[in-house]
Amino acid sequence: MIQWIFAVSIFAIVLFFFLNPLFVYIVYLTTPVKRRVFKAYSTSVSLIIVVHNGEKIIAAKLDNSLSLDYGTDDYEIIVVSDGSYDKTDEIVKGYEKRGIRFMRLDEHVGKYAGVNAGAEAAKGEILVFTDADAMVAKDAIPALIRNFSSPDIGGVSGRRVIGDSGNLKDAQRYYVNFDTAIKQLESLSGSISSNDGKLFALRKSLFTPVPPSVTDDLFLNLAVVSQGFRFVYEHAAAASINTPSRNPEHEIIRRKRIVTTSLRGIQLHKELLNPFKFGMYSVNLFINKIVRRLLPVFLITLFISCLMLVKVHVFFAVFSALQGAFYASNIIYLFVLSKIKPIKLITRLFSVAFYFTLGNYGTLLGLIDYLRGKEVIKWVPIKND
Repeated sequence: MIQWIFAVSIFAIVLFFFLNPLFVYIVYLTTPVKRRVFKAYSTSVSLIIVVHNGEKIIAAKLDNSLSLDYGTDDYEIIVVSDGSYDKTDEIVKGYEKRGIRFMRLDEHVGKYAGVNAGAEAAKGEILVFTDADAMVAKDAIPALIRNFSSPDIGGVSGRRVIGDSGNLKDAQRYYVNFDTAIKQLESLSGSISSNDGKLFALRKSLFTPVPPSVTDDLFLNLAVVSQGFRFVYEHAAAASINTPSRNPEHEIIRRKRIVTTSLRGIQLHKELLNPFKFGMYSVNLFINKIVRRLLPVFLITLFISCLMLVKVHVFFAVFSALQGAFYASNIIYLFVLSKIKPIKLITRLFSVAFYFTLGNYGTLLGLIDYLRGKEVIKWVPIKND
């Protein structure tokens, strides 16, 4: 029984990190590429920004949004203040004379409510959502919009770019690059199984009101695919952010929330896990969003089963020692290497190991919250430091 637990644990870990990318690549090679033929395509666009207490970042975001390349007659910017009580509303109102549409929710309800309010008020045929801390590339909107010249495409995800550098930031950048590579391959043969809330677009006709306690970007991705349309990735549509996680504590809180809300969103679209109806997309979704969330459980069972098998074969003793050294490196990084500057190769390697463990700890807490039925409806974003 213990050997079976070990085998299942290591298979699940290998499945996500190695077999899944290989599987996606094989699907790409064996499936006719669904080429996107970009034709001349122009339509009305509504850029929607939901913000809560963003006085330190909203002015830069609005200046960035106004500078984007798109016809002014067909382009509107809507800012929804989710019960902000700092100077956010005052700053946004100062931009109304430049064409910014301002909306306010009197109470801090949650991002989902701001997304729904902005979508309902939008005049554009295409809705573009972006976060207040994301600086969008000047040509990103046309890059997103050109995809909609293909009638089978209902949504498009942009590319997240992490700026600056640093120990934890470099680790996060590697993680984002891995996720981006998966998106690129999935997009060539069908639809992506994850979306990036920093910048994405969808047809307004396909918009489904976002319920409380789900991740809005993933929920809308799933909603588009469930209606029979593709949701693709556009590498040319870039949105830069400083860093997703400000510090280890922030990463744990962020990851816990994302895991809880994303699993709830998948639960609401559980029909997408039926491979007889949605084919390879169901497999990708299961591995990328469910097996991925179960990784901390498999890491724990792998370590414990290895320890229990050390007397069976020297392999298990060596493997246990390697795992112990890996987790020990997290402590070394946290208390020693993270304080060292400039960054050296060994520090970067240790930072990747630390970020991996940190993220899985947050994932485990999120998984526990989901199983307990805890709902995360609103939170105070940390975007100002």
